[in-house]
Amino acid sequence: MCSHCHQLAPTWRKFAQRMQGVIRVGAVNCEDDWVLCRNENIGSYPSLLYYPDKEKFRGDRSEDDLVKYILNKLDIDIKQVTPSSWPSYENIPRLLFFSDFSGDGPSEETRSKVSIMLEGLMTVAHVECEKYDSFCEAMGASSGTAVWPTKEDSHPVFLGGLEAQEIVNQVLYHLPEPPIITLKDFEDLHEKLQDGASEPWLLYFHMGEPESARLDLRKLPAKLPGIRIGRVNCGQSHQLCSNLHIHRYPVYGVFKLGGTYELYHGRSLASDVAHFARQSSRAQHVTTLTPDEFPLSSSPMLVDFFAPWCPPCMRLLPELRLASQTLGSSVPVGTVDCTVHAGLCRQMGVNSYPTTRLYNGSNVNLFTGEHRASSIVEFLEDLMSPVVQELDPDSFYEIVGKKKEEEMMLVDYFAPWCGPCQQLAPQWRKLAKMLSDLSMVKLASVNCEKYSDLCLQQGVRSYPSIRVYPLGSKGLSQVALYSGYHRDALTLRQWVMNFIPSLVENLNEDTFNRMVRGSSKPWLVDFYAPWCGHCTVFAPEFDLASRKLEKLGVHSGKIDCQEHRTFCQLLGVNAYPTVRLFLPNERGRGIDISNRSADDLVQVVASLWTTEAPEHDEL
Repeated sequence: MCSHCHQLAPTWRKFAQRMQGVIRVGAVNCEDDWVLCRNENIGSYPSLLYYPDKEKFRGDRSEDDLVKYILNKLDIDIKQVTPSSWPSYENIPRLLFFSDFSGDGPSEETRSKVSIMLEGLMTVAHVECEKYDSFCEAMGASSGTAVWPTKEDSHPVFLGGLEAQEIVNQVLYHLPEPPIITLKDFEDLHEKLQDGASEPWLLYFHMGEPESARLDLRKLPAKLPGIRIGRVNCGQSHQLCSNLHIHRYPVYGVFKLGGTYELYHGRSLASDVAHFARQSSRAQHVTTLTPDEFPLSSSPMLVDFFAPWCPPCMRLLPELRLASQTLGSSVPVGTVDCTVHAGLCRQMGVNSYPTTRLYNGSNVNLFTGEHRASSIVEFLEDLMSPVVQELDPDSFYEIVGKKKEEEMMLVDYFAPWCGPCQQLAPQWRKLAKMLSDLSMVKLASVNCEKYSDLCLQQGVRSYPSIRVYPLGSKGLSQVALYSGYHRDALTLRQWVMNFIPSLVENLNEDTFNRMVRGSSKPWLVDFYAPWCGHCTVFAPEFDLASRKLEKLGVHSGKIDCQEHRTFCQLLGVNAYPTVRLFLPNERGRGIDISNRSADDLVQVVASLWTTEAPEHDEL
């Protein structure tokens, strides 16, 4: 909806085309991905950021200015050659640009781009023939480009063209290809990988692929130090490709230490393949599964069923690799390509992609959280060390049925096939963690497909059904049902806090002057307005903080600034919520605290009170 964005779009596309192979150029639709843009502190559109520096471009948004900005940011290393320095470049792969007054050769921009695109493959140099005409004459050129592709080459290959990509393609054409791997070679390297005695391998499986793919392949050795590279001709090694269930070409695969492997399903550009190879080789416990591995062993394994044509699947795979680096060998990750193993996916009851499940013996748990590494790790940790207890009829009547007055029970009645229940599950676990400091509150769940009689006895007719058995009641004598539309953890916590007596004092001008001004203890005060949405969201955080601060001898209060507007104005409060710490015998306006989470509030207040307090014994 941004007119300036529409004006920039064609220039941005031309810029991306002009810088192809030099840097990667992307775009984010902040209307669709507003969370990402908010996290990156984007406040105006279009905003152009250069990564990894995360530097905002503030110049003129013309194509030439954008190119100039990028070339100034890059570390361009072009050696300036003289007749005396040239011998030091012999016996290494090298490319030499010739230029003279005519300007017929590649431009300075082209030379800069070529040096970036060939970084790691060879040394790029430049000679000014107007200064060293005898040297250039002896080399047989006064403008243009020459390349010595390998260190064994004593005679140059002269290249045509003035554009960077054209020159680079010609250079790559003259570079040697990675070695061919036969079935016998593969068996040997796989045995070494299983023993941990080899570096990871990136193998390129091909048969009649376009020349451009072969050119990209020759860029990879420079981009992947520590990873060996080979190619497999599936026309000649059909049995090897068949054993690995490879039926489309070309395709890359990373073969890792320990003997696992993973196939690549993205774009075949060298930068994309290199990123995959680095990430995959680090994720040693992610492997491609075939029907031969089923049924799985009794040890836990996270299995992702996907299809390469499915965009959410392709976004999830790299997140699984990142999660695996945290999980290590405790929970290995397997992937199943359902376009190759359609029969297996049907047998496993997979009818949508991606479907990700934790198999742990006879237990199967469906992952329904965000497709992010942190969510995957949290899901697995919660299952391995549950924060929510799943009740059966016996434990339900023992724990909930015999609940004491000083306890509160929250119960989620769910069915595994219910979509909203699946969406609630990660939020329910998150809620349990958010309320973990409240020892009187316990969360549980009941599987109504498994224990249908129990749910019918409790009058549960729809799923999910969220119920609270509140403080002050025994057993099942009192119950309250959640009827809200939103079932996220923050909203549910706000609802739960309504059932817990607050330690926060309601203050007015008189009680403030008497209790806060005259106190020998510090006070944390929340100035709010009933119509303020942010205040409503913040209220549970403040309540939780007040319980933790009570142990430090800090009192908490709140003032309704709609009802006591004049008093709030006298204290200089003009935005809500405003949180201030008033130290003992404080006569001023207090110390403003901008933090809005319970843990941060406690930490900041404890730090200020410890710093300012004349005596520390009570702390």
